[in-house]
Amino acid sequence: MRNIGNLSFSMPRARLPIFVFIFASFLGVAGQPPPFYTAAALGELVEDLSDDLIQHYYTAGFTAIQILLLLHMRHEISIGIRRIRQIIRRLRVRRVDRRSNVNDIINAITFELRGSGQNLGYRAMWRRLRIRHEISATQRVVRELLSAMDPDGVERRSNRRLHRRRYVNRGPNHVIHIDGYDKLKPYGFAVHSAIDGFSRKVLWLKVGRSNNNPRYITRFFLDYISLINGVPRIVRSDRGTENCQIRDVQIALRWYHDDEFHRYKSFMYGRSTSNQRIESWWGHVGRLSSRFWIELFKQFRDNGGLDNTNPIHVEALRFCFTNLIQRDLDLVVQEWNQHRIRSQANEESPYGIPDLMYYVPEIYGAEDNKMPLAYSLDEVQETANNISLDFPPYGCSQEFVEVVNQYVGDVHNFQLPESVEEATELYEYLVNLL
Repeated sequence: MRNIGNLSFSMPRARLPIFVFIFASFLGVAGQPPPFYTAAALGELVEDLSDDLIQHYYTAGFTAIQILLLLHMRHEISIGIRRIRQIIRRLRVRRVDRRSNVNDIINAITFELRGSGQNLGYRAMWRRLRIRHEISATQRVVRELLSAMDPDGVERRSNRRLHRRRYVNRGPNHVIHIDGYDKLKPYGFAVHSAIDGFSRKVLWLKVGRSNNNPRYITRFFLDYISLINGVPRIVRSDRGTENCQIRDVQIALRWYHDDEFHRYKSFMYGRSTSNQRIESWWGHVGRLSSRFWIELFKQFRDNGGLDNTNPIHVEALRFCFTNLIQRDLDLVVQEWNQHRIRSQANEESPYGIPDLMYYVPEIYGAEDNKMPLAYSLDEVQETANNISLDFPPYGCSQEFVEVVNQYVGDVHNFQLPESVEEATELYEYLVNLL
């Protein structure tokens, strides 16, 4: 393990060509030889990449020391703390946009209160203003504006009481928790997610036609395996039939390891109510996103515009709203992974920023628990293509896409809705037309 107590890291020169080759492989075509770089061009390439990463992490709220750790541990870029601060000054990166005024903040909050943002507390709203609207303000200003603009919502959230249970975990990828979310299913949308038990970083959050088909769930898991180039020590889920295939894959990938959780012990079943990490996460998803969509679709049904027993209505709803819901869920994941988990009475449960706890666990006295793959990434990808499925495009069936092509025109040239209002108008148009 690296000694990260010394903040003055230096990358060995022999590792630079490997890093550049990996970086170039993402930009080039597979099978082609990597381009040749002079020493000067190589330095410019690494410097440009460092500038972009430092700007990204700084605007996301990380400190200079946290950025140093993320660059070293996640991207294998070694750079001094003074150099990072020089780059921040040179790029004139600011967390607070001093050009923002109260009117901009009010307009952004008003926009969010018309959608799923109506369920956000002031801290979550503060993060959303920074991430989605690129507007910054102090938390005090956001809190006072929310109190004036949405007093009923503030009172409703302040009466909530959350009781936490005891949970201990060794580090990232020691246990990942997976589960499906069914509250949107009556309207044709199934959600599936995974969360790391140590850092509480959300690993994926996907909406589609089904979360009961084992091949869809396996696709998410194998994509994650390819991303981390390793396999979690333990995967935990409930006893739903949709988890049978991911169980077989996890056991197969852990068959040749010799730790105490290898083979059959690498997959754990438990009651859904005891799978506390993912169950707690669903509460946040409901408050920050899905509750808004449920209420919206209930209004459609109560107004007579939606019959969720009619397959045409359900497919039209999927076609119009899947992309909007997925975009909303992606934003929730980004906000969650960059927010700060506050200190709790349970001292064995770490607290901090999920992204930082996941990528730099050493500063919390832990380490990444992923196990090496016994197979190549090509073999893993081939397995994914053979036994798993991607969600269909547009969220609806191919038959419905053909119907839309017939009545509306080629969906590839069709502008999908960008707002709830546009999606609602399109849905009503399709239902009346078909």
